[in-house]
This record gives sequence, structure tokens and C-alpha cells, in this order.
Amino acid sequence: MALPDVSLRRPVATAMLYVGIAVLGVVSFLRLPIDLLPDVAFPTLSVWTTYSDAGPAEVERFITEPIETRLYSIPGARGISSRSREGQSLVQLQFAWGTDMEFATLHTREKLDNLSDLLPEGSERPTILRSDPTSDPIMTLAVSGADLRNLRDLSEVVFKRRLEQLDGVSLAGLTGGPERELRVIVDPEYLDVHEVSLSEISNALDQANYNAPGGTIQRGRFEYSLRTLGQFREVDELLAVVIARPRGVGARPVRLSDVATVVDTIADLETIARFNGEPAIGLQVFKEAGTNTVRVADGVRETLDQLREEFPGISIEIASSQAAFIRDAISNVVSALLVGGALAFLVLFLFLRDPRYPLAIGLAIPISVMAAFALCYAFDVSLNIMSLGGLALGVGLLVDNSIVVLENIFRHREESGGSARASAGRGAREVAAAITASTLTTIAVFGPVLYVEGVAGALFGDLSLAVTFSLLASLLVALTLLPVLAAQVARGKRGAEAAGFDDEMSPSERPEAAEAEPPGRVRRFGRAVREGAVTGVRGVGG
Repeated sequence: MALPDVSLRRPVATAMLYVGIAVLGVVSFLRLPIDLLPDVAFPTLSVWTTYSDAGPAEVERFITEPIETRLYSIPGARGISSRSREGQSLVQLQFAWGTDMEFATLHTREKLDNLSDLLPEGSERPTILRSDPTSDPIMTLAVSGADLRNLRDLSEVVFKRRLEQLDGVSLAGLTGGPERELRVIVDPEYLDVHEVSLSEISNALDQANYNAPGGTIQRGRFEYSLRTLGQFREVDELLAVVIARPRGVGARPVRLSDVATVVDTIADLETIARFNGEPAIGLQVFKEAGTNTVRVADGVRETLDQLREEFPGISIEIASSQAAFIRDAISNVVSALLVGGALAFLVLFLFLRDPRYPLAIGLAIPISVMAAFALCYAFDVSLNIMSLGGLALGVGLLVDNSIVVLENIFRHREESGGSARASAGRGAREVAAAITASTLTTIAVFGPVLYVEGVAGALFGDLSLAVTFSLLASLLVALTLLPVLAAQVARGKRGAEAAGFDDEMSPSERPEAAEAEPPGRVRRFGRAVREGAVTGVRGVGG
């Protein structure tokens, strides 16, 4: 039994099915992660190592070459490239597309852990970085309106922490602005006098500039945690640090003030932030993986409104936001839905001269889109500019199936003059094979995109799935829901036949007996004869 026959025999079940699909679509749309781009994980790992005050030749010999030797044996690695410069080493590993980067990162970390004993003293532990274009900040803020030095401290202590407390925000980073620095200027002559080396000064400062836990104390029912505060805050605290203890009776400890001076200044600027040509502090907001970009951006906007009220003299402006691009893409899809539905209604109205039939398409389009959203959620396809573009493209294509089915139903209704249900069944069955072949042909064009490797496959995979899902949903709606809607609409057109729609159809009007019905002219002639006979009987009886 064909799909149109099943839906026409059980119109209530069909309606409930699509109500459920619409509900699932709405829930899926609310839960779908929204990003600017698809999740493109480049199969690249970068190993970053710092070796302070070492030249490029020393970095290459003692850092880069040992790391390269160990990483050659990592399974799946297709190539290794490196770059050595003053104080820094960068080694990049290229893997094949489709490689599980979690396991690749684990193998790389194991190799580097075994290498730690071979690296020279003074070098930091190698850091593994993954290439991910979706790790870009979703919002960039510009803070201005006060002294930049105080403004940076305020941004780091207040603004940064408030933003990082929001749901979905993983990190808020600062750029630009002067950063406070306590600079130690050592006098070489005093070093010789007190027989103190630079390494002793560095070690003493590192050990003193430290906050350590101090245990707990019990006070009745309460337990308090203690910690010792040793981090430097003022210049006098640094000058009082003991850097050496000479041997001998009566020898006085050597303090930093004996061999050096401390200047409270600002660090050398590495980044500069400007907004509208004026110096500012940049705040970059990063979101957690899998979260909704638009919702996170809305939460940031609410927090910014609160901060503006708390600090009226500070200007906090949004320099850039990915949410704006995403909202534009969503509005384009909504516009495509509205325009597609309006054009389909206009075309059908011009040809059918009846506004009730095109209304069925107006209901079928959003249901098809909701079904596509449910499939996107089931297959982990996020809403991004690629998938939304695929849905916008699919909206134009999904109207085609509905127009073909509805026009054929209307043709059978006008030519045969049978019941609404029989005409809907015959019209949908007649074009079912044609629209199925047309839909599968279009899907066959977009389907192979899923098997394309590289950046193109990762970017356009969501577009291919979105088009496929929308077309499959439109085909199902055209063969099941649309015949039921067309039959219901036709009931209001002819009252005599509408009354018989709710009753059981005669055997000649059942869908499975549609092929055995007489041609339209014979049936209309028989109806005319019956109506004439009834009129004659009434006239005689009168």
C-alpha cells in the first residue's frame, strides 16, 4: 500500500505524527549548538617549547632536534616541520584527515613525557597545541575611559572574572594596555663585594614570591583554612628579601637592597589595542565547546549592561561579535521560508484560482523545516552559516514536491469529480515515483560531498546534510501530509462531497480501486442522469 493511501486512511494518526515531528523540531532547534562555522578540526598538532635566553642554534640543537627524533615514531604522522628562533621552538605534526586527534594528542604527550630528562635545564615543559578555527573569540570588547594602567587592573580583577563566571564562557583574555612590572636593576660592583650571583638573586626572589597553604585551625564547630601570603605587592617587600647568608660570626644577611634597586614601572608593550582610534583595553571572550554562541553572547551583553551601571565612568563597547553574523544567517533562512511560501502560494493561486489549496503548502513548509531540525540534532549537525545555507537552499527545493503533488490532486479533483479523498489518493500516487526520483537525484548530487577529505569536506559536510535532510522531509510531507490537507481543504469547496468525506467511501472511491473507476466523462454523465432522475421524481411527487 502506498504512503498516500496509508495517510488518507488514517488522517488523525497522520496529523498526530506531524504534530510530534513539529514538537521534536522545536525542541531540537532550541538545543542545537549555534556556531559561526562548522566544527573543523585540522589534523595538526603543535609542540611549543620555551628556552629562555638561548639563541636559535642552541634551541635547534638542544630542543627542536630531540623533539623531532621522538615524534617521528608517532602512528599516523604524515609529516613534521619545525621552526627555531631565539628562546622558542615550534614543532608541527601533520596527520591524515580522519585521524582521532584525541589519541594522537595522547601519543604525543607520552613521547614528550619520556623526553623531559633529555631537555636542558632552564627549558620549560613542552606544550601541545591543537589547531582549531572555532577556538577564535566569539566577542571582542573594548574598555576605555580612564587611565590605561588602572583600567587594565580593573579589567583583570573585575571585568575578566565577571565574564568568566557566565555559563558557556571558558576564558576571557586581556590584550593591550600597560601592565605593572617591578624591575630589579642589579649593580655588578655590589655583587662582587657581597659575592652574590644572579642565579642566587633569581632563586631567592622565586622562593619568596609565593603563597603557600598554612593548614587549618579548629574553632568550635568551624574549621578555617590558612595560607601564608608571600607574593610581592610593593617595592619595599622586594628590597627586604634575603638573598644570601654569609658564614661567620656576626655576618649580616645580604638583602636585595644591598646589591640592587627596584623600580615600579610598566612592562614593555607587546600588544596594542585601539577602538575608534583611541587607546583601549581589549577583552576577548571565548566560549566552551558545544555551547550556543548566540546565548553566550546574550549573557555577555546582560553582564556588560550591569557593569556599565556599576562603573558609569568606564566605556565598554562591543568591537566584534560572531552572534551578529549568526543572527543574520538565521534571519536569511526565515526570509527564505517566508518568501518561498509566498511565491508558492502566488504561483498556485494563479494557476488554480483557489486560495485554499495553496494554504496546504503554507503548512507543509514549516513542518518540513522542523523535521530537518530534528534530523540535524540527531546527527550532531550544528547551526552555522553552512548548514543554514543548506536549509535555505533546501527550502526552495522542498516547495517543488508540494507543488507537483498539489497540482495533480487539483487536476484529478476537477476532471474526475470524485470524492476529495479519492482524488487526493490518486493524485499523490500518480506522481509519487516521479517526485521520489527527482528528490533522490538531487540528494545524489549533494551526498558525495560527505566523502570529500580535507577542509572542503569538513566545511561543506554540514551543507550537504542540511540539504539532504530538508529534501527527505519535504518528500515525506508531500506524500503523506499534503494529500490529507488537500482532501480536508477540498471538503469546504463542495458541500455535498464534504459530507461524504467523514463517512466510509464507496468501493469505487477507495484508493485501491481508483484504477477501476470509469473515466471522468462517463462518471459525470452518470451523475447527471441520476440528478435528472431525482429531479423528475420530485417533480412527479410534487
